[in-house]
Amino acid sequence: CRSTAKYLAPFLFPCAIEYSLIAGAIFYKMFQKIGHVRKESERLEKMRQANTMTRHFAECHRSHKGLFIGLLLFMATLVSMCLFFIFFAKRDKRNTALTLYQCTELVLLTLSTVTCVITMIRLRVLPISTLSEEVAFDDNLLLVGLIGMIFYDLFLLVPALEALPSGKIAAKLFAAKALLEILQSMIQVFFILEASRRCAGSQADVRNKPGRTLITFLLILNLAMWFVNTFEVKRADNNSIHIDYYTEMAWKIITHIALPMIVFFRFHSTVCLSDIWANAYRFRTR
Repeated sequence: CRSTAKYLAPFLFPCAIEYSLIAGAIFYKMFQKIGHVRKESERLEKMRQANTMTRHFAECHRSHKGLFIGLLLFMATLVSMCLFFIFFAKRDKRNTALTLYQCTELVLLTLSTVTCVITMIRLRVLPISTLSEEVAFDDNLLLVGLIGMIFYDLFLLVPALEALPSGKIAAKLFAAKALLEILQSMIQVFFILEASRRCAGSQADVRNKPGRTLITFLLILNLAMWFVNTFEVKRADNNSIHIDYYTEMAWKIITHIALPMIVFFRFHSTVCLSDIWANAYRFRTR
């Protein structure tokens, strides 16, 4: 029993911190609602919007291609994760496991960056609407996760750049991964902040739903990266390059602070993208 708990502890620790962050956000939202009396018209409007949202969630119009390709990529990510743990369990195959992890991350980050840029271009046809308090609060939480992501990647990047002259493949992969992850996370946050303010401006927008299939693909992509960051990153990034540079104790402190925020960033990005998927193609007050 103790050995099982010891084995699962590295995976459960980020989830515990993520749970605390989400619980804190929910309690803050509850605190904001206390003492706020809604007018009858506001209550009826909320009920109407809830019914409309239910109908929108029930359908996957203009989402099937992104859903199909995203699920294929998600299954490929799961296969990569299984191979990572198989190779990592063998001491002579740990370099192979590390290379597999880094290549998986680079592929996911590249696809996510390109998808964000293309989707932003597609969504330009939708007009800007007013932002609700709930969406604004979710956007602020996303910025907190972004700070943790950049914080961690900068600590990854410095030792990797220092080790580049040695010609180590691991150093090159870590440097590429850190730089691409910083770029991807910043572009994705900008995309979510922009897309959360978009709404349908005409019946043609409601019917055509520009960019919705790409949003579906991006949502599943973030879910795949959430799985990778939850189950692989703590082992894969525990490399001698960083331990020798920072010392083992300092690197443990860095990872224990940053990794829960990274996991939270990926999870909350998925939540924000699902809100965009449901709400961007409805008529709202501008």
